[in-house]
Formats: sequence, C-alpha cells, structure tokens
Amino acid sequence: MSKVDKNHPLEVKIPNNIMIEVTNLCNLKCQMCYNQRMKRKKGFMPFSLFKKIVDQAVDLSIENMGLYTTGESFLHPEIFKFIKYAKQTGIKYVYITTNGQALDDEKIKKIFASGLDSIKFSIDAGNKKQYESLKIGASWDKLVITVKSLRKMRDEMNSPLRIFASFIIMADNFKDLLKYKNTFGNFIDETDFILVKNQGSQVKVEGLYPKEIISQIKNLTLPKEKWQPCHMLWNRFIITSEGYLTICCIDFENKLIYGDVNKESLGASWNNKKMKRFREIHTRGQFAKLPLCFNCDVIKRNNEIDINKILQNYEYKKRF
Repeated sequence: MSKVDKNHPLEVKIPNNIMIEVTNLCNLKCQMCYNQRMKRKKGFMPFSLFKKIVDQAVDLSIENMGLYTTGESFLHPEIFKFIKYAKQTGIKYVYITTNGQALDDEKIKKIFASGLDSIKFSIDAGNKKQYESLKIGASWDKLVITVKSLRKMRDEMNSPLRIFASFIIMADNFKDLLKYKNTFGNFIDETDFILVKNQGSQVKVEGLYPKEIISQIKNLTLPKEKWQPCHMLWNRFIITSEGYLTICCIDFENKLIYGDVNKESLGASWNNKKMKRFREIHTRGQFAKLPLCFNCDVIKRNNEIDINKILQNYEYKKRF
C-alpha cells in the first residue's frame, strides 16, 4: 500500500472499547507468552489512576472494558474494587481473561458480587501433563476445580456471568481438543480456538504450528503487499499499568506509546499527532518503521481463513 487506505482514516471517532492493564505481573511462565522475559518494571495500577480512566471512559460513552492485557489480573489486590467501580460508574460490559490459578472459592464469590460480565479462561490443553508443561507453574487440578466451582455457583445463583475459554492451537496440544471438550464442555459457554501467533516476534513460533492444520491452509501468511493495518489502532484504547496509551495489547516493553493518561485525557489522545502517525504508517504499509508491527503475525495473517471450519475436518471437532 502506497496511499492512505480510505477504509482506515487517520482521524476517527472515539471507540467503544478500552483495555486496561491493571497489572503486568503474572504467576505463570507460558511457552507461547513473552511475559516472563519482560524487562519493564512489574507493578499494579493504583486505584486513583484506574478511577481517572474509568471516569473519562464513561464521559466518552465507552461501553466495553477489558481489565487485562499482559498480566494476570486476579493478582491485583484491588481487582474486585476495580470491577465494581467500573460497573457502578456506568461501564456496561466488563470482562477479564485469566489463567484461573489465583482464584479460589472466596474470590469466585467476589466475582459475582463485583458485577463482572464475563470471564475467559486461557486453557490451551486437554490433559494435566500437557497443560502443566505448556504453563509452567500452573496446576491442572486447580484449574478444573476452579472452572467447575465457578459454573456451579453461577447456576445456583442464576447469574448472567458468561464463562468463556481460549485454546491456542499448537503442535503439542492439537490432538488434545477432544480431551479438552470432555473435561470442560459442560462448564464453558463458548471456546475461542486460535492458531498460535508470535506476539510481534517476541515469541518464536517456528515449530509450534500443528502440521495437521498447516497442511490444509494455503496462504496462511499474506504477501507483503497485502499486509493489513492492525484493527486495534482504530477500535480500542489500550492503557498500560503506568497509564501510558499504546496501540498494542501485547506491547510488553512499551515500545508503541502515543500518550499518557497522567498528562493528557483519553479524548485528547485518541487523535493526537503521534497516534495519527501510527495509523498513517499502518495504512501506507510502512510497517518496517515499527519493528514490533513489522514482525507481527496479526498484520500478515489471511483473515479469510476460518480455523473453526478447518477443525471441523476432524472427528473430535465435529463432536463439539
């Protein structure tokens, strides 16, 4: 792309979504995640900063708020206070993705009391051995107990909380899909199956792709002239635990910053000079100017490929 893409204007209206990194701390070391190699200082977002962000988000009529990006949100000592404040202040839909390892029955009760709208468990395996080898420091038994307890409490309380899961498909776990279904199928509302990505080349995925899927996919990676702008620059705010605005939810080292909520409002930042420059780089296909973007699978993947349709070729997917 040599000219600005008309479908991706440089100045756009305020988005309806915001993601907040309440912490960049994590209790696990996962094979497909950069977190434990992060050099950025680890810490928790203070409530005063969170309150400032939520208040501005509500004033901008933002409805959807994800309380996670690079870390494990339930490690934050005030996470339930955060959720409750967001809901009571006017955010319509608050959601979290978690590994579930920090949860227990007491915290599960607080999930319901806080008003959280949905929770997604990052599972990525179908058996104990595989799970604990992919997610160093995790307990399969604890995960199973936690998911079942959450579902049981939801049913008993007739709560509207939605329970989701994500399964990052790799060579090592591909054949575990049916085992995953047998374990969690009755407790999860919906599972998002995702082919492993390289997180802006921060994670090496060579050798992680399952040959059973790759053999069926033609043009998984688009030629350079067809690389597409990342949608996140147009459809959501992403805020780090320090209060920086970044264009990427996996910007572990704060390399793609365009603003600072401590100094400038959300509304003023969204179409500021630096953000519009980031959008221009993407629309012009000048990704080499942003190494994290240039090396990322997101802009290169063929969006016409439907991983769920491919999985339907396998008996264990048909039984989902």
